[in-house]
This record gives sequence, C-alpha cells and structure tokens, in this order.
Amino acid sequence: MNKYIVLIITATVILSSKVIAQTNSLSSSPYSLYGLGVSNEVSTGKVNGLDGLAIAMPSNTFINSSNPASFGAVPLNSFFFDFGLKAETNTLAEGGSSNSNIIANFSNIAFAFPVTKHSGFGVTLIPLTSVGYTISNIKSNIEGSENGYFLTDITGNGGINDLKLNYGYSITNNFRLGITGSALFGKIEQTETDYLPSNNLIIEDVSNYSGFRLGAGLQYDFLKTVAFGATVNLPVSLNGSKESTVNLYDADGNTDLSETYEKDIDAFKLPLEYALGLKTTFKKYLNLNLDYKKSLWSETNQSDQLGNYVDQDVFGFGLEYAADKKPGKFFKNMEYRAGYKFSNGNLEVNDYRIKNSTFNFGLGIPFNNGTSSMLNIGYTYGSKGQITNGLIKEHYHLLSINLSLEGIWFQKSKFY
Repeated sequence: MNKYIVLIITATVILSSKVIAQTNSLSSSPYSLYGLGVSNEVSTGKVNGLDGLAIAMPSNTFINSSNPASFGAVPLNSFFFDFGLKAETNTLAEGGSSNSNIIANFSNIAFAFPVTKHSGFGVTLIPLTSVGYTISNIKSNIEGSENGYFLTDITGNGGINDLKLNYGYSITNNFRLGITGSALFGKIEQTETDYLPSNNLIIEDVSNYSGFRLGAGLQYDFLKTVAFGATVNLPVSLNGSKESTVNLYDADGNTDLSETYEKDIDAFKLPLEYALGLKTTFKKYLNLNLDYKKSLWSETNQSDQLGNYVDQDVFGFGLEYAADKKPGKFFKNMEYRAGYKFSNGNLEVNDYRIKNSTFNFGLGIPFNNGTSSMLNIGYTYGSKGQITNGLIKEHYHLLSINLSLEGIWFQKSKFY
C-alpha cells in the first residue's frame, strides 16, 4: 500500500469530518424541525442516480455504502475513492403562499481497499440527518393582557453525521458477508428571538448527540444475472447534552441579562432497521435493482412534540444501462441510470403521515483511463407532505456530483 496515499486519505477524512461537523446547514426543509432532522437523500457514487439503496450491488467497480457485504467484492489490486457535493433547491407551499430556498454543500467522502484476496475494508462519512429551517412571525399572546401580543422567529441548523467502518468477506465467489460500525455524532443549533414590547429576548440552544451503532449485511449471487442482498442495523440511543444561552436586550440594544447553562437531555433513539434488495441483469447491459427497507420507529417509544413516530416503509427501484468498457469509445462507455423511491414517512402529524416520493436520474461519465474512474452526476426530484391538515407541501430538486476514482496498486510497469 502506498503510504502517501494513506496519509492523504486519512487527512482528507479528518478534515472533512471537521468541515461537516461545523457546517451550518445541510437542509432547507421545514420538516427538519422534527426530531434530529430529515434523513439524508445522498449516497456514494452511482447510487444517487438509482433509488439510493442498491442493497444487492457489489463494490467491484465503485463504493456501495448501502451494504457492508459489498466490500467483500473489492478487487485485489484496486483502491476506490469517492468525494461528493450536492446542491438543493426547494419550494414550499402553505395555503395560498409559497417561497423557495437553495443550499449547496459537501455530501460525502469514502474510500475502500482490499484487505485480502477475499475481503475488503471501507470508510464512509455521510450525513445521517440534516437540519435547516426558519419560522418567522409566530404570534403569541402576552400573559395578563387582553390584546397584547409579541412575535417570535425561530431558526435551526446542523445535523447528525455517520462515520461508518465497513468490512466485507467473500466466503465463496458468490456469497459475501459484512459487518459495519457507525460512529454517530453532531450538533443541532436553534435560535429563538422574541420581540417583546420593550425588549428582545434571544435564546440560543446547542444540542450535541453521539452514539455507536452496529450493523451487518449479506449478498448472494444466485446466477450471473440475479443477486440478493440484505442488511440490518441495530437500534441505538444517542446520548445528548444541551448548552443554552439566554440574552435579554433593551430597546437600545444594551444587555439586561446574559446567562448560560448546561444540562443533559433525553437520549434520541434510532430504531431497528432491516432492508432487502434484488438485482437482476437483462440482455447483459441492463441492470434492475429492487429494494425494500423497514424502520421500526414505533418500538422506540418516543414522540416529537409536534407529532408521533410510526413504523416506516421505503420502496425503491433503479434501472441502469452500463455496457462493457471499450478503449477510446467515450460515448459508448457512458452509463445511464434512473430510479424511483417512495417512503410512507416515520412521523405522523395531525393523524397524517409526512410521505416522501422521489424520481432519480443519473449519468456516469468515464475517464477512459483503463480503470472504473468516473464522474457520477445524479438528479432527484422529490415531493414531501401536503398543503391540507396544517402541513406544508415541499417540492425539491437535488443535484449531486461524485468524483469516483479507482487506483490500481502493485502492478508492474511494462516496457517495450
């Protein structure tokens, strides 16, 4: 292994973990107000152009972080590296009004390499949840006053990061097992500004969460054209602490009160999750992925102040056209992808679930350097919620760009 490559990758992971931990906002969805925020929509490599899951796909030409067993298929002399960026714009509709937002940010970093002829190891850093919301002009009555009221603005940002260690082992050429361990960490910041008649009250809360989660997976290739995959992630409680700062300002902007205090807060529970996937190939070049994921949120016995957690089902399928690579044939070596995903939501507000559906399209642009290196571009259109029953209808567009590189190790140069 080239020690310089290892040092570069290690430094990149450390730097990226600091960057993502300090990022102000990775989302602009109003539904990120609930719990620890909205679930991340972006994965590694070509998966973004499919359904976002790809449970049965091996990591033989790219990094598939959906299943740790896939790392058992990393080729012996290959080193994979994946770095991603994303940009998202959304339009919110409530009653007869609407507005739009746009954000752009880091989305992931990952690398993978073989450990032995039959096993591989990989590290991925991806946001697990994202928070980014603004609520303005909340009207509240002043206690003891018949007609008096004050306005409140609330903003939130942050999220939880997932630093995942994956190990996969090929028991046979067509049967792989894998284990994964996730270090979950991050902070969520919320600022509440109350515009009182004679002064302003600003309350800043910073909540920090951390925990460790275990998971496992398997992949079995029934035939050359049919493969099955399954994963499970164990439940975990993320321990939390909160630091609150209260500042009271008079009409001239002078500080009347400033106080900071810390306290432990209730742990946030992530549920038991399991997923099943099927991959089949038609006419050699056309691949179809079918995925199903179940999250048992109701067993966490917790609720949000604005809604209740319920069991979540996610269905997805992805279609990919990828022909055999031929030197010098740029357009024939391109890959084309499409997918659809539906989630019935894990939160119920006013007896209505916050459902989410997405359409995905992707393009793989090869480097034509004798490796699987590729620039992967993914586009997602999604809709969430509804206008009626006090909810907000959200439409969003998500663009992801992943630089997916393969390095070849330990091959002797040929001289002619």
